[in-house]
Amino acid sequence: MLEGSNVACVDTSTLPHFHTSTLPHFLQQHKTCLSEVTMAQLDEREISNAPANSEAFSIDRQLLATDLARMTDLAILKLSLSLKSVILTTSSFSHLLRVASSRPELQQLNQIGVGLQGAVFEQVGKPLALKKETPGNEKLPSNHYHEYKIHCNVSAAFEHYQSINREVRVPRPFEFISRKQNDAFWDGILPKTPQDYRMRGDLVMMERILPLPKVLRRALISLFCVPEYHDRTEIETILNQPANKHCLARVYLGKANGNIDHDLPLRNIPLYLAPMERIGIETLHLAYPMGKAYATLHWGAAINGDDVEFVPGTSATAAQGTDHAPDLQYRAVQLYLLDFGQCEAVDLAQDPDVVYQAFKGAMVTGDNQSFIPHYSSSPALFATFRQGYIEAGNIILAEKKLQNKFNMEDFMQEYEEYVEDFL
Repeated sequence: MLEGSNVACVDTSTLPHFHTSTLPHFLQQHKTCLSEVTMAQLDEREISNAPANSEAFSIDRQLLATDLARMTDLAILKLSLSLKSVILTTSSFSHLLRVASSRPELQQLNQIGVGLQGAVFEQVGKPLALKKETPGNEKLPSNHYHEYKIHCNVSAAFEHYQSINREVRVPRPFEFISRKQNDAFWDGILPKTPQDYRMRGDLVMMERILPLPKVLRRALISLFCVPEYHDRTEIETILNQPANKHCLARVYLGKANGNIDHDLPLRNIPLYLAPMERIGIETLHLAYPMGKAYATLHWGAAINGDDVEFVPGTSATAAQGTDHAPDLQYRAVQLYLLDFGQCEAVDLAQDPDVVYQAFKGAMVTGDNQSFIPHYSSSPALFATFRQGYIEAGNIILAEKKLQNKFNMEDFMQEYEEYVEDFL
Protein backbone atom coordinates (compact mmCIF):
# COMPACT_ATOMS: atom_id res chain seq x y z
CA MET A 1 0.00 0.00 0.00
CA LEU A 2 1.37 3.39 -0.94
CA GLU A 3 0.93 6.18 1.56
CA GLY A 4 -1.16 9.00 0.21
CA SER A 5 -2.96 6.87 -2.35
CA ASN A 6 -6.69 6.30 -2.52
CA VAL A 7 -7.16 2.71 -1.45
CA ALA A 8 -10.59 1.17 -1.67
CA CYS A 9 -10.44 -2.58 -1.27
CA VAL A 10 -8.61 -5.86 -1.58
CA ASP A 11 -9.89 -9.20 -2.77
CA THR A 12 -12.47 -9.96 -0.11
CA SER A 13 -13.62 -13.29 -1.47
CA THR A 14 -12.11 -15.05 1.53
CA LEU A 15 -13.83 -12.67 3.94
CA PRO A 16 -17.53 -13.14 3.30
CA HIS A 17 -18.79 -10.74 5.97
CA PHE A 18 -16.83 -7.77 4.64
CA HIS A 19 -18.39 -5.41 2.17
CA THR A 20 -15.67 -3.12 0.86
CA SER A 21 -13.30 -2.80 3.79
CA THR A 22 -9.60 -2.33 3.28
CA LEU A 23 -7.44 -4.79 5.19
CA PRO A 24 -3.84 -3.56 5.15
CA HIS A 25 -2.29 -6.54 6.88
CA PHE A 26 -3.81 -8.89 4.29
CA LEU A 27 -2.23 -7.04 1.39
CA GLN A 28 0.75 -9.38 1.31
CA GLN A 29 -1.63 -12.17 0.30
CA HIS A 30 -4.23 -10.16 -1.62
CA LYS A 31 -2.58 -8.04 -4.27
CA THR A 32 -5.67 -6.62 -5.95
CA CYS A 33 -6.09 -2.95 -4.99
CA LEU A 34 -8.35 -0.34 -6.46
CA SER A 35 -7.04 3.20 -6.64
CA GLU A 36 -8.36 6.26 -8.42
CA VAL A 37 -11.91 5.03 -7.76
CA THR A 38 -14.17 6.59 -5.19
CA MET A 39 -16.33 4.41 -3.03
CA ALA A 40 -19.46 5.74 -4.70
CA GLN A 41 -18.08 4.60 -8.06
CA LEU A 42 -16.88 1.31 -6.62
CA ASP A 43 -20.12 -0.14 -5.31
CA GLU A 44 -22.71 2.29 -4.07
CA ARG A 45 -25.32 -0.42 -3.72
CA GLU A 46 -23.15 -2.36 -1.33
CA ILE A 47 -22.46 0.64 0.90
CA SER A 48 -26.11 1.65 0.89
CA ASN A 49 -26.93 -1.70 2.44
CA ALA A 50 -24.22 -1.50 5.10
CA PRO A 51 -26.30 -0.21 8.02
CA ALA A 52 -28.92 -2.92 7.60
CA ASN A 53 -27.39 -5.26 10.13
CA SER A 54 -27.44 -8.66 8.45
CA GLU A 55 -25.21 -10.28 11.06
CA ALA A 56 -26.67 -12.54 13.72
CA PHE A 57 -28.21 -10.31 16.36
CA SER A 58 -29.80 -11.74 19.48
CA ILE A 59 -32.80 -9.71 20.61
CA ASP A 60 -34.18 -9.69 24.15
CA ARG A 61 -36.85 -7.07 23.60
CA GLN A 62 -38.48 -4.91 20.96
CA LEU A 63 -39.65 -1.52 22.19
CA LEU A 64 -41.98 0.91 20.51
CA ALA A 65 -40.76 4.48 20.92
CA THR A 66 -44.36 5.59 21.47
CA ASP A 67 -44.67 3.15 24.39
CA LEU A 68 -41.35 4.25 25.85
CA ALA A 69 -42.43 7.90 25.71
CA ARG A 70 -45.17 7.14 28.25
CA MET A 71 -42.65 5.78 30.77
CA THR A 72 -40.45 7.57 33.28
CA ASP A 73 -37.01 8.72 32.18
CA LEU A 74 -35.38 6.09 34.41
CA ALA A 75 -37.48 3.31 32.91
CA ILE A 76 -36.74 4.47 29.36
CA LEU A 77 -32.98 4.34 29.90
CA LYS A 78 -33.04 1.08 31.86
CA LEU A 79 -35.02 -0.71 29.16
CA SER A 80 -33.39 0.88 26.13
CA LEU A 81 -29.70 0.88 27.03
CA SER A 82 -29.49 -2.87 26.80
CA LEU A 83 -27.31 -4.40 24.13
CA LYS A 84 -30.17 -6.68 23.08
CA SER A 85 -32.87 -4.05 22.60
CA VAL A 86 -34.42 -2.96 19.33
CA ILE A 87 -36.38 0.29 19.30
CA LEU A 88 -39.10 0.77 16.70
CA THR A 89 -39.21 4.45 15.87
CA THR A 90 -39.95 6.91 13.14
CA SER A 91 -36.62 8.14 11.82
CA SER A 92 -35.61 11.30 9.99
CA PHE A 93 -32.46 9.44 8.93
CA SER A 94 -34.51 6.71 7.27
CA HIS A 95 -36.78 9.26 5.60
CA LEU A 96 -33.87 11.30 4.24
CA LEU A 97 -32.12 8.14 3.08
CA ARG A 98 -35.11 7.30 0.92
CA VAL A 99 -35.77 10.82 -0.35
CA ALA A 100 -32.20 11.97 -1.01
CA SER A 101 -30.72 8.73 -2.34
CA SER A 102 -31.87 9.59 -5.86
CA ARG A 103 -31.55 13.37 -5.56
CA PRO A 104 -27.88 14.48 -5.54
CA GLU A 105 -28.84 18.11 -4.87
CA LEU A 106 -30.05 17.07 -1.40
CA GLN A 107 -26.90 15.15 -0.50
CA GLN A 108 -25.29 17.89 1.55
CA LEU A 109 -22.73 17.27 4.29
CA ASN A 110 -23.78 17.99 7.87
CA GLN A 111 -21.28 18.09 10.71
CA ILE A 112 -22.03 15.42 13.32
CA GLY A 113 -18.82 15.50 15.34
CA VAL A 114 -15.54 17.30 15.91
CA GLY A 115 -12.25 16.42 17.55
CA LEU A 116 -8.62 17.43 17.78
CA GLN A 117 -7.77 15.80 14.46
CA GLY A 118 -10.71 16.90 12.38
CA ALA A 119 -14.46 16.91 11.90
CA VAL A 120 -16.98 14.18 11.15
CA PHE A 121 -19.82 14.61 8.67
CA GLU A 122 -22.86 12.73 7.49
CA GLN A 123 -23.90 12.95 3.86
CA VAL A 124 -27.65 13.22 3.54
CA GLY A 125 -29.05 10.21 1.72
CA LYS A 126 -26.01 8.00 2.33
CA PRO A 127 -25.31 5.69 5.30
CA LEU A 128 -21.76 6.98 5.63
CA ALA A 129 -19.65 9.00 8.02
CA LEU A 130 -16.87 11.11 6.51
CA LYS A 131 -13.98 11.90 8.82
CA LYS A 132 -12.07 14.87 7.40
CA GLU A 133 -8.65 15.83 8.70
CA THR A 134 -7.80 19.30 9.95
CA PRO A 135 -5.11 20.88 7.72
CA GLY A 136 -1.70 20.34 9.29
CA ASN A 137 -2.69 17.22 11.22
CA GLU A 138 -1.38 15.07 8.37
CA LYS A 139 2.15 15.97 9.54
CA LEU A 140 1.60 14.33 12.93
CA PRO A 141 2.23 10.65 13.67
CA SER A 142 -1.42 10.25 14.67
CA ASN A 143 -2.75 11.39 11.32
CA HIS A 144 -5.79 10.08 9.47
CA TYR A 145 -3.82 7.69 7.30
CA HIS A 146 -2.24 6.14 10.39
CA GLU A 147 -5.64 5.85 12.03
CA TYR A 148 -7.16 4.37 8.89
CA LYS A 149 -4.58 1.55 8.76
CA ILE A 150 -5.13 0.79 12.45
CA HIS A 151 -8.90 0.94 12.00
CA CYS A 152 -8.76 -1.54 9.12
CA ASN A 153 -6.70 -4.00 11.15
CA VAL A 154 -9.07 -3.72 14.11
CA SER A 155 -12.11 -4.16 11.87
CA ALA A 156 -10.57 -7.25 10.27
CA ALA A 157 -9.79 -8.78 13.67
CA PHE A 158 -13.32 -8.20 14.96
CA GLU A 159 -14.76 -9.74 11.80
CA HIS A 160 -12.46 -12.74 12.10
CA TYR A 161 -13.30 -13.25 15.78
CA GLN A 162 -16.95 -12.33 15.38
CA SER A 163 -18.09 -15.40 17.29
CA ILE A 164 -16.56 -14.04 20.51
CA ASN A 165 -17.40 -10.37 19.90
CA ARG A 166 -21.05 -10.25 18.94
CA GLU A 167 -21.84 -7.56 21.51
CA VAL A 168 -19.24 -5.02 20.34
CA ARG A 169 -19.11 -3.65 16.81
CA VAL A 170 -16.40 -1.73 15.01
CA PRO A 171 -17.75 0.61 12.29
CA ARG A 172 -16.44 -0.64 8.95
CA PRO A 173 -13.78 1.52 7.29
CA PHE A 174 -14.56 1.85 3.58
CA GLU A 175 -11.97 4.11 1.97
CA PHE A 176 -9.11 6.53 2.55
CA ILE A 177 -9.14 9.51 0.17
CA SER A 178 -6.00 11.61 -0.10
CA ARG A 179 -6.18 15.39 -0.19
CA LYS A 180 -3.60 15.26 -3.02
CA GLN A 181 -5.53 13.05 -5.42
CA ASN A 182 -8.95 12.37 -6.89
CA ASP A 183 -9.86 15.84 -8.18
CA ALA A 184 -13.27 14.64 -9.31
CA PHE A 185 -14.19 13.57 -5.78
CA TRP A 186 -13.13 16.87 -4.23
CA ASP A 187 -14.82 18.92 -6.95
CA GLY A 188 -18.05 17.11 -6.15
CA ILE A 189 -17.89 17.01 -2.35
CA LEU A 190 -16.48 20.40 -1.33
CA PRO A 191 -19.46 22.47 -2.58
CA LYS A 192 -21.68 20.27 -0.38
CA THR A 193 -19.47 20.81 2.68
CA PRO A 194 -20.12 23.51 5.32
CA GLN A 195 -18.33 26.73 4.42
CA ASP A 196 -15.74 26.55 7.21
CA TYR A 197 -14.55 23.14 5.95
CA ARG A 198 -14.34 23.77 2.21
CA MET A 199 -10.70 22.88 1.86
CA ARG A 200 -9.07 19.58 1.06
CA GLY A 201 -7.96 17.33 3.86
CA ASP A 202 -7.28 13.60 4.03
CA LEU A 203 -10.63 11.90 4.46
CA VAL A 204 -11.86 8.52 5.62
CA MET A 205 -15.23 7.05 4.62
CA MET A 206 -16.65 4.66 7.19
CA GLU A 207 -19.88 3.08 8.32
CA ARG A 208 -22.20 5.50 10.05
CA ILE A 209 -23.16 4.84 13.66
CA LEU A 210 -26.73 6.03 14.04
CA PRO A 211 -27.51 8.14 17.11
CA LEU A 212 -29.63 7.12 20.05
CA PRO A 213 -33.32 7.58 19.19
CA LYS A 214 -35.14 10.74 20.17
CA VAL A 215 -37.00 9.16 23.08
CA LEU A 216 -33.66 8.22 24.69
CA ARG A 217 -32.15 11.64 24.02
CA ARG A 218 -35.10 13.31 25.72
CA ALA A 219 -34.66 11.10 28.80
CA LEU A 220 -30.91 11.83 28.93
CA ILE A 221 -31.54 15.57 28.77
CA SER A 222 -34.22 15.39 31.45
CA LEU A 223 -32.06 13.39 33.86
CA PHE A 224 -28.63 14.89 33.26
CA CYS A 225 -28.95 18.30 31.62
CA VAL A 226 -31.89 19.98 33.35
CA PRO A 227 -32.65 17.67 36.29
CA GLU A 228 -33.30 20.50 38.73
CA TYR A 229 -36.00 22.11 36.60
CA HIS A 230 -37.80 19.41 34.62
CA ASP A 231 -38.98 22.20 32.40
CA ARG A 232 -40.53 20.45 29.41
CA THR A 233 -40.15 23.51 27.22
CA GLU A 234 -36.45 23.76 28.00
CA ILE A 235 -36.00 20.03 27.45
CA GLU A 236 -37.64 20.24 24.02
CA THR A 237 -35.53 23.28 23.14
CA ILE A 238 -32.32 21.41 23.96
CA LEU A 239 -33.58 18.26 22.24
CA ASN A 240 -34.32 20.07 18.99
CA GLN A 241 -30.95 21.78 18.69
CA PRO A 242 -29.31 20.31 15.55
CA ALA A 243 -26.05 19.45 17.35
CA ASN A 244 -27.96 17.36 19.91
CA LYS A 245 -29.50 15.11 17.28
CA HIS A 246 -26.24 13.23 16.72
CA CYS A 247 -26.11 11.69 20.18
CA LEU A 248 -23.86 8.86 21.23
CA ALA A 249 -22.90 8.14 24.84
CA ARG A 250 -19.68 7.10 26.54
CA VAL A 251 -20.04 4.30 29.08
CA TYR A 252 -17.60 5.09 31.87
CA LEU A 253 -17.42 1.88 33.90
CA GLY A 254 -14.19 3.09 35.50
CA LYS A 255 -15.42 6.48 36.69
CA ALA A 256 -18.14 6.67 39.32
CA ASN A 257 -19.14 10.29 38.87
CA GLY A 258 -18.17 13.40 36.97
CA ASN A 259 -19.42 16.66 35.61
CA ILE A 260 -21.61 17.04 32.55
CA ASP A 261 -21.09 20.32 30.72
CA HIS A 262 -24.61 21.48 29.94
CA ASP A 263 -23.31 23.87 27.30
CA LEU A 264 -21.81 21.08 25.20
CA PRO A 265 -23.90 19.08 22.72
CA LEU A 266 -25.04 15.54 23.44
CA ARG A 267 -22.68 14.06 20.87
CA ASN A 268 -20.61 12.27 23.51
CA ILE A 269 -22.56 12.57 26.72
CA PRO A 270 -20.81 10.65 29.53
CA LEU A 271 -22.68 7.92 31.37
CA TYR A 272 -20.84 7.53 34.66
CA LEU A 273 -20.96 4.32 36.66
CA ALA A 274 -22.92 5.55 39.69
CA PRO A 275 -25.81 7.04 37.66
CA MET A 276 -25.91 3.92 35.48
CA GLU A 277 -26.23 1.75 38.58
CA ARG A 278 -28.94 4.01 40.02
CA ILE A 279 -30.86 3.78 36.75
CA GLY A 280 -30.51 0.00 36.81
CA ILE A 281 -28.50 -0.40 33.60
CA GLU A 282 -26.90 -3.85 33.50
CA THR A 283 -23.26 -2.80 33.85
CA LEU A 284 -22.04 -6.39 34.18
CA HIS A 285 -23.44 -7.00 30.70
CA LEU A 286 -21.26 -4.14 29.48
CA ALA A 287 -18.08 -5.09 31.34
CA TYR A 288 -17.90 -8.62 29.96
CA PRO A 289 -17.97 -7.70 26.23
CA MET A 290 -15.64 -4.77 26.87
CA GLY A 291 -13.12 -7.19 28.35
CA LYS A 292 -13.43 -9.40 25.27
CA ALA A 293 -13.05 -6.36 23.03
CA TYR A 294 -9.79 -5.29 24.68
CA ALA A 295 -8.45 -8.83 24.33
CA THR A 296 -9.36 -8.84 20.64
CA LEU A 297 -7.66 -5.48 20.17
CA HIS A 298 -4.51 -6.76 21.85
CA TRP A 299 -4.14 -10.36 20.73
CA GLY A 300 -6.31 -10.42 17.62
CA ALA A 301 -5.37 -7.11 16.01
CA ALA A 302 -2.03 -6.59 17.84
CA ILE A 303 -3.04 -3.00 18.64
CA ASN A 304 -2.41 -1.37 22.02
CA GLY A 305 -5.87 0.27 22.23
CA ASP A 306 -4.59 3.64 23.42
CA ASP A 307 -7.44 6.13 23.98
CA VAL A 308 -10.17 4.11 22.27
CA GLU A 309 -13.81 4.72 23.16
CA PHE A 310 -16.86 2.58 23.81
CA VAL A 311 -20.18 4.18 22.94
CA PRO A 312 -23.74 2.87 22.76
CA GLY A 313 -25.24 3.80 19.42
CA THR A 314 -27.73 2.23 17.05
CA SER A 315 -27.86 0.60 13.65
CA ALA A 316 -30.76 -0.03 11.31
CA THR A 317 -31.67 -3.69 11.43
CA ALA A 318 -34.13 -5.85 9.54
CA ALA A 319 -37.71 -6.04 10.75
CA GLN A 320 -38.41 -9.07 12.92
CA GLY A 321 -41.39 -11.10 11.72
CA THR A 322 -44.08 -10.00 9.30
CA ASP A 323 -46.24 -7.79 11.53
CA HIS A 324 -44.51 -4.43 11.37
CA ALA A 325 -45.38 -0.89 10.35
CA PRO A 326 -43.65 0.19 7.13
CA ASP A 327 -42.97 3.70 8.44
CA LEU A 328 -41.03 2.47 11.47
CA GLN A 329 -37.29 1.86 11.48
CA TYR A 330 -35.89 -0.94 13.62
CA ARG A 331 -32.91 0.45 15.54
CA ALA A 332 -30.70 -2.06 17.35
CA VAL A 333 -28.88 -0.66 20.38
CA GLN A 334 -25.27 -1.82 20.23
CA LEU A 335 -21.92 -1.07 21.81
CA TYR A 336 -19.39 0.37 19.39
CA LEU A 337 -15.61 0.57 19.62
CA LEU A 338 -14.07 3.54 17.84
CA ASP A 339 -11.37 6.24 17.71
CA PHE A 340 -8.05 4.60 16.89
CA GLY A 341 -6.01 7.74 16.18
CA GLN A 342 -3.70 7.34 19.19
CA CYS A 343 -3.29 3.57 18.85
CA GLU A 344 -0.07 1.84 17.87
CA ALA A 345 0.66 -1.60 16.48
CA VAL A 346 2.49 -4.05 18.75
CA ASP A 347 4.73 -6.81 17.40
CA LEU A 348 3.70 -10.05 19.10
CA ALA A 349 7.04 -11.55 18.07
CA GLN A 350 8.67 -9.50 20.84
CA ASP A 351 9.37 -10.87 24.30
CA PRO A 352 6.29 -11.23 26.52
CA ASP A 353 7.51 -8.56 28.95
CA VAL A 354 7.74 -6.02 26.13
CA VAL A 355 4.31 -6.90 24.76
CA TYR A 356 2.69 -6.88 28.20
CA GLN A 357 4.15 -3.44 28.91
CA ALA A 358 2.84 -2.04 25.62
CA PHE A 359 -0.69 -3.24 26.37
CA LYS A 360 -0.95 -2.46 30.07
CA GLY A 361 0.76 0.91 29.54
CA ALA A 362 -1.95 1.94 27.08
CA MET A 363 -4.71 0.63 29.35
CA VAL A 364 -3.85 3.14 32.08
CA THR A 365 -3.46 6.20 29.86
CA GLY A 366 -5.88 8.50 28.07
CA ASP A 367 -9.56 7.75 28.60
CA ASN A 368 -9.04 4.01 28.97
CA GLN A 369 -9.22 4.14 32.76
CA SER A 370 -12.61 5.81 32.46
CA PHE A 371 -13.93 2.84 30.48
CA ILE A 372 -12.20 -0.06 32.26
CA PRO A 373 -13.70 -0.96 35.66
CA HIS A 374 -11.36 -0.32 38.59
CA TYR A 375 -10.21 -3.54 40.23
CA SER A 376 -10.45 -2.23 43.82
CA SER A 377 -13.38 0.21 43.78
CA SER A 378 -15.57 -2.04 41.57
CA PRO A 379 -14.25 -5.57 42.21
CA ALA A 380 -17.28 -7.47 40.87
CA LEU A 381 -17.40 -5.36 37.73
CA PHE A 382 -13.66 -5.73 37.17
CA ALA A 383 -13.88 -9.50 37.74
CA THR A 384 -16.43 -9.67 34.92
CA PHE A 385 -14.23 -7.54 32.65
CA ARG A 386 -11.25 -9.73 33.56
CA GLN A 387 -13.20 -12.91 32.81
CA GLY A 388 -14.17 -11.62 29.37
CA TYR A 389 -10.59 -10.59 28.63
CA ILE A 390 -9.06 -13.91 29.68
CA GLU A 391 -11.65 -16.05 27.88
CA ALA A 392 -11.34 -14.17 24.60
CA GLY A 393 -7.57 -13.89 24.87
CA ASN A 394 -7.17 -17.63 25.41
CA ILE A 395 -9.28 -18.44 22.34
CA ILE A 396 -7.28 -16.07 20.16
CA LEU A 397 -3.89 -17.21 21.44
CA ALA A 398 -4.83 -20.85 20.92
CA GLU A 399 -5.78 -20.15 17.31
CA LYS A 400 -2.51 -18.29 16.75
CA LYS A 401 -0.56 -21.02 18.58
CA LEU A 402 0.79 -18.44 21.01
CA GLN A 403 -0.71 -19.94 24.17
CA ASN A 404 2.68 -21.21 25.33
CA LYS A 405 4.27 -17.78 24.93
CA PHE A 406 1.64 -15.53 26.51
CA ASN A 407 -0.48 -16.20 29.58
CA MET A 408 -3.70 -14.26 30.09
CA GLU A 409 -3.87 -14.85 33.85
CA ASP A 410 -0.33 -13.56 34.24
CA PHE A 411 -1.02 -10.52 32.09
CA MET A 412 -4.13 -9.50 34.00
CA GLN A 413 -2.29 -9.94 37.29
CA GLU A 414 0.48 -7.70 36.01
CA TYR A 415 -2.13 -5.18 34.86
CA GLU A 416 -3.73 -5.01 38.32
CA GLU A 417 -0.35 -4.42 39.94
CA TYR A 418 0.53 -1.82 37.31
CA VAL A 419 -2.72 0.08 37.86
CA GLU A 420 -2.07 0.18 41.60
CA ASP A 421 1.43 1.59 41.09
CA PHE A 422 0.53 3.92 38.23
CA LEU A 423 -2.60 5.46 39.68
